[in-house]
Amino acid sequence: MTLPPPVAAVCGSFLDAVPPGLVTGLYLRGGIGFGEWVPGRSDVDFVATLARRPDRAELDVLRRAHEQVAAAHPDVPFDGAHLLAADLAADPDRCPDVPCVLHRHFEDEARYDISPVGWHELAWHGVTVAGTPHAHLEIWTDRERLLDFTRDNLATYWRDTARALAASPAEASREDACCWCVLGVARLDHLLVTGEMTTKSGAGRWGLTHYPARFHRVLREALRIRHGGGNEYPDDDDRRGRDTADFTAHVVQRSGGD
Repeated sequence: MTLPPPVAAVCGSFLDAVPPGLVTGLYLRGGIGFGEWVPGRSDVDFVATLARRPDRAELDVLRRAHEQVAAAHPDVPFDGAHLLAADLAADPDRCPDVPCVLHRHFEDEARYDISPVGWHELAWHGVTVAGTPHAHLEIWTDRERLLDFTRDNLATYWRDTARALAASPAEASREDACCWCVLGVARLDHLLVTGEMTTKSGAGRWGLTHYPARFHRVLREALRIRHGGGNEYPDDDDRRGRDTADFTAHVVQRSGGD
């Protein structure tokens, strides 16, 4: 596929910044794999395969490479993990902590999206930027593990988030909270209901055909925040907050998370 110019540029900057032979492959996952790129909203989520576990000097090289990428492309988040191709062939629980970057913060040992979601997105909807085509890599998949992981995510992180939204109306009323929570839980529920992965926006559009009509307003608002358009809650932030909290709780409850 042809990458959006900002995505191609950030990937090119990273590959130019690392020494030859260290990075054997660069792959994208997330919305880009579904053909969705929202300027100003989308991140570039990557997996970089390395020739070996990096030593201290090579970790410094990777850190500097990401500093250069951030300086050259301040408006395009470039988040992901650096691991071995062999790590992808096994259950992600067996993968050790690896160098990761998230929100421009580089960590020598972390687990950013070292999970069934990350592996399945790459296997089913990955995009190859450099290296062996991802379709030719051995990437572990297990649909039941993916579904169990998703249910657990709803029952833990999102259950707690739903309770926090209900307890903090001012926070729930914020546009970023509406977009993140409404589309976030809809995306997980879409996987559980249909068995297929999708994007945040795809989940929001699906939700307009799947959820009761009382939640359509907040779904349209979440999509509006992500893509632009007319405000569904003019001068009514409190109502947006209540609807955001109610929808998040509804999805958590119907998935068995509460």
